[in-house]
Amino acid sequence: MILYSYDESGLYTGPISPRLSPARPFIDGQPNYLHPANATDLVPPALAEGQAAVFDGQNWRVVEDHRGKIAYATATRHPIAIQTVGPVPDGYTLTPPPSRFHTWDGAVWQPDMAQVRASAEAVIDAQADALLAPYMTLTPGRAMTYMAKEAQARQFLEAASPDPADYPLIIGEVGITGDTPQAVAETILAMSRAWHSMGAAIESVRLAAKKNAREAQTPEAVQTVLNAVTWPGAQ
Repeated sequence: MILYSYDESGLYTGPISPRLSPARPFIDGQPNYLHPANATDLVPPALAEGQAAVFDGQNWRVVEDHRGKIAYATATRHPIAIQTVGPVPDGYTLTPPPSRFHTWDGAVWQPDMAQVRASAEAVIDAQADALLAPYMTLTPGRAMTYMAKEAQARQFLEAASPDPADYPLIIGEVGITGDTPQAVAETILAMSRAWHSMGAAIESVRLAAKKNAREAQTPEAVQTVLNAVTWPGAQ
């Protein structure tokens, strides 16, 4: 004899072979099987992938079974593991969002192109800043200091008999940037020329790339823009 067991919620757990009653194993010559709780002799229905059988006290019902799958909150994209049988919980979908920039429109995930473009522009700016960093520290205070040093270096080299006291930023780097005020001024101007040349080239690429990103119509097109950026001097 085969019985079909289920748990407290009615969920089918598998076939069982009941034991004979130890007190009266046979009645009128027929086996007297014990009938445990949460079991029925009704055969559960055949199930397809993603289905489970639940006994309601009288009959078996076929229900959805997504246990072990990951569902995603349509409002936040937050994932959860489904642990119970039944439909996917309201406000969730089994379809993973393609990216953190996608939002649920009630049926499918759609890209938020404003966020996609803004993220791409931030990446472009960060790449440009990283390439400019060897030439100038990109903080407002430091930038003003470098501009002042460039002006003093230019004035020092143009003066016929420069008084070191008039050029504190130049004198402050003697022994660091160069061994003499003349060497310091020349080094600063050489760095300045490199900065202006490289800065102009990087700025041109940065602005063009951001323009292309703003005009891209899909996340894939935006990524193509990012992949195509060729920075001057980049290895």
